[in-house]
Amino acid sequence: MTTTMKKGLTIIIAIAALMAGTVPLMAGYYEQARHHYIRKHYDKAKELFLKAAEDGSGNAYYFLGEIERMKENYKEAEEYYKNALSMQHISKQYLINSYWNAVLMAEQRNDYNSVVSMSRSMWIRSREASARQKIESLINKLLWSDNNDAIERYNQGIDLKKAGKAAEAEKKFEEAIGIDYSFLAPKFEIGMAAYRNGNPERAAAYLDAIAARIPFYAEVRLILGDIQFERHNYRGAIDHFDRVLEFGLLDSSTEYRVWMKRGTCYYNLNDNRNAENDIEKAMKRNPRATEPLLLMSAIQIKLGKYDEALRVLKKANAIEPDNPEIHYQMGSVYYKEGDDRYVASFDRLFTLAGGKKGYPPKYKKVFVILAKRLHENKKHERAIAILKSLDEQSQTFETRLLAAKSYYYKKEYDNAIDQFEKLSLGNDARYMLCKAYAQSGRREKAKSLLAELAQAGDYLSRARHDPVLSGIARELDGSAAQPDGPETETEPEKKPEPVKKDAGNTKEKEAGVDKSNKSGAPASDDEEVDDDTDDESRYD
Repeated sequence: MTTTMKKGLTIIIAIAALMAGTVPLMAGYYEQARHHYIRKHYDKAKELFLKAAEDGSGNAYYFLGEIERMKENYKEAEEYYKNALSMQHISKQYLINSYWNAVLMAEQRNDYNSVVSMSRSMWIRSREASARQKIESLINKLLWSDNNDAIERYNQGIDLKKAGKAAEAEKKFEEAIGIDYSFLAPKFEIGMAAYRNGNPERAAAYLDAIAARIPFYAEVRLILGDIQFERHNYRGAIDHFDRVLEFGLLDSSTEYRVWMKRGTCYYNLNDNRNAENDIEKAMKRNPRATEPLLLMSAIQIKLGKYDEALRVLKKANAIEPDNPEIHYQMGSVYYKEGDDRYVASFDRLFTLAGGKKGYPPKYKKVFVILAKRLHENKKHERAIAILKSLDEQSQTFETRLLAAKSYYYKKEYDNAIDQFEKLSLGNDARYMLCKAYAQSGRREKAKSLLAELAQAGDYLSRARHDPVLSGIARELDGSAAQPDGPETETEPEKKPEPVKKDAGNTKEKEAGVDKSNKSGAPASDDEEVDDDTDDESRYD
């Protein structure tokens, strides 16, 4: 080997030795920190872990927590563990270890809310079964008593409950509470029994005591939230639902229900932003549900965002086309915007709900609006069907008058008269009643009513030109032409002078009217009456 080759080999060996001795220096901060941690060079390790943590290393935060724990700096250690939990880049082993170390430290200072909150987070993130068990064991511990006599009465109550002796079981539970008032397990049993038996007041009295002592007991909070929701105590319900979402290990359907109910509470409190946030979360939980879409559209309607509301409602209608509430809201939007499509929406609503008992009172209002428009469009049969669906308590002057007119135009004069006679009518409506009398054969009633109307305006003049009433009008004119006082026997009977022809009134027409009136039939099958109503008969 030449001298030059020997020198080259010596240089390569020296470089290799140098590199082998400086691997930790050339590695990343995390690897260098681990190198020093293993050798218990904790100060240097902490310095390097802090640099690694700046890059989002959850593992680095875990080891920082371990260093502070070994130094008995527990507050700093817990903060590092929590930082580790907030990182996305962390191994599962160090994730679980960080959770359990943080849970242990919170439990040592009796911070049970934090214990449950972190255990819940661990279960959601890792599905670690022991995390769920930790919550359950803590709740059971806080429900329990140290008094053996109280425990004995409680166990006797449980045995009686299993035997189906509910009343006797409750007595034992009350005895247990009497011995140890802080014993929550028997209060839970009494409260739940009351709730299942439909006594929410009694249930709340017992369960409120548990919620006060165990604020993270999600099952109890959920029931109390439902009770307050049904009472329309929306702020109280929100407080309970907040705790359910914070501490509860909820399945998808329960979480959806809580988001919906809390969103509804916010809606009823006019907190539209929070309502929208909750409803959007509910929609993500159940994309095929129409309930959140309806509530979202109601918010948009309240805010005057009608186009957005219709977009949401059309999406709901595509999912559930036979849902009455969808058509109610769509029709309401169209009506507010003056869009005639409200007629089709309300008509569909009537088809779906009109024949059922106990539909919401708000539907009655739109059914009247619909009947009025159908009447205006000469769809009298449909208008009558809608008006007949209203119960007696829902009938008003407006609905009876509308029904009377619709019956009249359908030529169901007896039904029209029945409705008219229940009302205190304005003169224009009385004139229509007069015509109904005439066309149903009640000629004397028609004559009497027309005579009254003749004193109130130009109704007699109108009747002279009306094919239905002209004969009766002539009779009244003839009566008016008779001189006052008794007739003399010597006075010759005067023949009526021929009526002069005028526009729309000939002798031939008069003869036709007289004949039809005697039979009680209208002069023309397609006759239509002007719908002139005075102020009393308006239904705008």
